[in-house]
Amino acid sequence: MTKPYFIEIKGVQFRNKGAYLMLLACLQGLKAKDKAFELVLSPGPNLPYPERARHGAWQKLAFRRKGIDLTGLLGKLPGGLRNLFKRYGMVTERDVDLVLEASGFAYGDQWPLTFLQNTAKEVVRFGQAGKPFIFMPQAFGPFTSKESKAAMRDIIHHARLIFVRDPVSLKHLQSCVEVLPEHVVLTPDFTVGLSPIGNQELPELDMPFAALIPNSKVVSKYNHANAEAMRQQYVMAFAAAADYLTVLGIQPVLVNHEGKEDAELCAEIAALSPCGLVQIEDPLAVKAFIGKAELAISSRFHGAVNALSQGVPCIATSWSHKYHAMMSDFGMGKFCVEELTEDNLLRSVAELIEQKEALTKEVALKATSLKQQNKLMWQRLYRAIGW
Repeated sequence: MTKPYFIEIKGVQFRNKGAYLMLLACLQGLKAKDKAFELVLSPGPNLPYPERARHGAWQKLAFRRKGIDLTGLLGKLPGGLRNLFKRYGMVTERDVDLVLEASGFAYGDQWPLTFLQNTAKEVVRFGQAGKPFIFMPQAFGPFTSKESKAAMRDIIHHARLIFVRDPVSLKHLQSCVEVLPEHVVLTPDFTVGLSPIGNQELPELDMPFAALIPNSKVVSKYNHANAEAMRQQYVMAFAAAADYLTVLGIQPVLVNHEGKEDAELCAEIAALSPCGLVQIEDPLAVKAFIGKAELAISSRFHGAVNALSQGVPCIATSWSHKYHAMMSDFGMGKFCVEELTEDNLLRSVAELIEQKEALTKEVALKATSLKQQNKLMWQRLYRAIGW
């Protein structure tokens, strides 16, 4: 009997729609080659068993707590014991043949150093075992400490491929090594080619609408010392934009692109302005809904990608370098609002509406080009893993 080819997809989840879209994009790309494989996912609070089971995923037997990482040791369990675990749907690192790391943005000084170091050790183990460890298109950096540079250097030297989503991230990787190897490749976001699929969750709207997609990370205490003041300014800016759109005859509709925290932010905005509110669980249905909008205002990276990849002009409010790079990929760099205030956002909305016809054509052309680049990215990946 032929051994199954186990592929682990890391950094994804079901709660955050962007992370879910990256899981679906990975699966779409893998299934396109008509090769038999088994999906492996690690359990977690945002990867509950029922959803993993619906995707037919095996459970990765892993243990990481802060600086303690026993995942590699679990892979050294005797073969008989590992086979026993397989009866219960569990596999170890040793069973995994390929890793696709699709975190989106999880490696840099703003994230815990232990997470970067644990990943580096895992990448080294896979490299030494001759197994591909591939970083799907994502943002990186910055790396300023000796420790973070050393960990990233190990990743760069032992990963089979590293797809980098933007030039700023590429510079952050260049800061860790003298010369970047050829397997570090600049390529855009890889969810652009996912086809939207509507379902019964989509509301029927009787007038043109704009999709407003907040992001609680922009105003979280974890990311910002002055989060409370920022939150008030953020809510007022979105509410002002909603009022402006209403006057123009465009219904503002708040779209929850993640979960509880974003829902609370949506509620605060809706309390100041008469917005609609949608909560759609299926990420491809969310994309379908956003694709019907006249325009979008998004603080969620993949909320903006969902709009732009379907030719819907979008304003992005930024909290990271990855936003401006992504918007520039679609020819919309000037509509990336770095400092969110009522005046800045209203000015961008007015400019977008004034230029909407030309922007819609430009975005559609850019989207077509990016989807072609995405296909080339998959071709390179197939060659790297011998498919």
